Amino acid sequence: MTTVSPAISRRLLPLLVATPAFAQPLPTPRDYRWRVTRNGTAIGYHHVGFSRRGDDLVTSSEVVVTPRVLGVVVYRFEHRYTEVTRGSQFVSVSSRQNRNGRIVEVEAERTPRGVAIHGSEGERLLPPDAAPLSWWQPQRFGGAVPVFGTTTGKLMELRWTREALGAGGSRWHVTGEVEATLDFAADGRWTAYQVKGDDGSMVVYEAE
Repeated sequence: MTTVSPAISRRLLPLLVATPAFAQPLPTPRDYRWRVTRNGTAIGYHHVGFSRRGDDLVTSSEVVVTPRVLGVVVYRFEHRYTEVTRGSQFVSVSSRQNRNGRIVEVEAERTPRGVAIHGSEGERLLPPDAAPLSWWQPQRFGGAVPVFGTTTGKLMELRWTREALGAGGSRWHVTGEVEATLDFAADGRWTAYQVKGDDGSMVVYEAE
């Protein structure tokens, strides 16, 4: 039987302790917490939270907009969905929207044949590289992949332009089915958002 001298053991011990038994965990993005405003008045919020499930990144998005007149809610919009990605690839999404009591649900999952959509507006199969339009995912902008709406399950017709900002940041403008402007820092962190509402007014996000 081979033995190891105490002196050699002392030299090996730091190496053994420093060598991880498992791979380092993947980083988890920081959450987003936005206050939704219109004409300078807060009308709701949009919270985006991230967690890890093994190699998967699980993202939970919740939008609640309830503008009031004289303290009375005159409109209610709620949209909650959970998206799973693995690396840079979309895996699945589950979405539920409540617009003044009208409920629309959409489920989407990547399959070997393409992205399978199941929802209130029927079933369809989208291209294998399709992904939901998630505003914190700028790598999907600009026509990089076909994007679909999480409240319809349909591919969206969008036109994109991009401009450079200081310190390596970028600003995206999108028109078509949605009219919005988004800013991102050099590291891809989402920093600003404004979108034209259904009534034509401009809705602006402010960090909470």
